[in-house]
Amino acid sequence: MAVLILIERFPRPRSWSRMKNSEGHHEALAAPPVTLATPAPAGNATEPIASQAGGKEDGFSKVKEKFMNELNKIPLPPWALIAIAIVAVVLILTCCFCVCKKCLLKKKNKKKKEKGGKNAMNMKDVKELGKSVKEQALKDDDEDVETGLTAEGKEEEKEEEKLGKLQFSLDYDFQNNQLIVGIIQAAELPALDMGGTSDPYVKVFLLPDKKKKYETKVHRKTLNPVFNESFIFKQEKLGDICFSLRYVPTAGKLTVVILEAKNLKKMDVGGLSDPYVKIHLMQNGKRLKKKKTTIKKNTLNPYYNESFSFEVPFEQIQKVQVVVTVLDYDKIGKNDAIGKVFVGYNSTAAELRHWSDMLANPRRPIAQWHTLQSEEEVDVALGLKK
Repeated sequence: MAVLILIERFPRPRSWSRMKNSEGHHEALAAPPVTLATPAPAGNATEPIASQAGGKEDGFSKVKEKFMNELNKIPLPPWALIAIAIVAVVLILTCCFCVCKKCLLKKKNKKKKEKGGKNAMNMKDVKELGKSVKEQALKDDDEDVETGLTAEGKEEEKEEEKLGKLQFSLDYDFQNNQLIVGIIQAAELPALDMGGTSDPYVKVFLLPDKKKKYETKVHRKTLNPVFNESFIFKQEKLGDICFSLRYVPTAGKLTVVILEAKNLKKMDVGGLSDPYVKIHLMQNGKRLKKKKTTIKKNTLNPYYNESFSFEVPFEQIQKVQVVVTVLDYDKIGKNDAIGKVFVGYNSTAAELRHWSDMLANPRRPIAQWHTLQSEEEVDVALGLKK
């Protein structure tokens, strides 16, 4: 307990001014008790601190003694207790390691997903790409039908030099597989002779082989000749092939299933063939990968139903071509090609529509029949031959 003594000055009236010396004497006498009373708290403050420290030590020793007593009651030798403690520590460390590893894996997977999300492809975009390609193909076909012009004709139309006009007709006989070309007349031809006239005639042949050629009669000294001549080209039917296309954009996987072929050209002496199919994945005129089916003996209508897969990233799907070739197997000599067809980049007509349908319907197999074309014609379209 501390004792605090306060000494205050009482206000003096004017009548006490004479007693100044005596009051100063009393104040001097009262001052010493103030200085003697202040040390009392400092001496007593150390007693609670010492008592608290002693209480803590006593409490710790009591807890320790109680723990040791409980431990001694366990009916196990000391080495067993040590072993149990070690196993418990190992289990705790193992759990901590598993938790840390799981957290790290979650962070890595999250980063991969975020990274993959940047390159992930939207299925809606794939479908829209296929539809746009298909619409463009149909639009180009309609324009060609309305104008009657090929790509070369459009380029010539832009040229300033006038070369004249030619009227002709085309007809196809499906029963006899014949193409009939009629040369009707020409008009406004340029004058190439000295007299201001020309002696025109017309050459007709089929690309790409140019093996069979026809020529009209020569009309002398005229710039507007009338021909009215017809020429027949026998079209050899090579057969038809049916295959399906399936593309999975997320996996970058293109699957081609060769289903069957019919009415193939007779290649053997006995009036039959031993057909098999080759599939080439091409880009920029280079063969990237090659697959082939089994050989079907002595038939013109083989059935295969064989599947082949190619890895094609989504960024490259509009730049590749799938070339399907039907060949006749010969034990001796070279295997002759019966016919070919290709889909993909730079394809036209039914082949382009098949490719567009595949892109517009990702993950779904799209099957379609195709008419085989001559090997020379397809190679020219692919840029392999000129």
